[in-house]
Amino acid sequence: MLLLTRRLRPLAIQPAALSVVWLIASIQPAAAQDARSGQTQVFGVTGTGSRFVYVFDRSLSMKGVALDAAKRELLASLRQLDRVHQFQIVFYNEAPRVMQPPQMQFADENGLRAAEVFVGGITAGGGTDHVQALKLAMRMSPDVIFLLTDADEPQLSRKELEEVHRSNGGAVINVIEFKSGLDPGKGASLRKLADENRGQYKYVDVSKLPASR
Repeated sequence: MLLLTRRLRPLAIQPAALSVVWLIASIQPAAAQDARSGQTQVFGVTGTGSRFVYVFDRSLSMKGVALDAAKRELLASLRQLDRVHQFQIVFYNEAPRVMQPPQMQFADENGLRAAEVFVGGITAGGGTDHVQALKLAMRMSPDVIFLLTDADEPQLSRKELEEVHRSNGGAVINVIEFKSGLDPGKGASLRKLADENRGQYKYVDVSKLPASR
């Protein structure tokens, strides 16, 4: 019996079909990232992402109303996050103090409870070193950093600004400056810090903040 065989030609995939496959593959990771992305605010400054680090000044000049208001706002900001979002808190004076354990924490019940305990134990004292605290925060690879400080003097030098920018792996750095009275416009280096790291700058008049309950 004569067997007839037919050579099968390779299946040809049209360029248009390849383009569709590539497009779907490229969209999927972005869609997953968007699903995890969220927003939160600190004194009206909005941050968008899934990983947030709060870098808050606790130097002696923050004692009283300023530090109390900063703590309240920080905890309120954390409560805006979903369970899938991650955060970490750094309070600093001459040296940074990070919430333990020092890794990023999820904003679930356990994470928020740990944050409340950590924040509640923070007191004001000492001087200010923005750069070391920021470098610690940037090593955590956040999407957004919220820097809150009342220290515009001494100004960050050009070298320090460049050091921060060079160390930044892509985080948006938002800056909130505390001062009493109208904005004197002295915080030029803090504005530059935000501008050079795709962030927002906001001046907050501490004299208008509510006293702690």
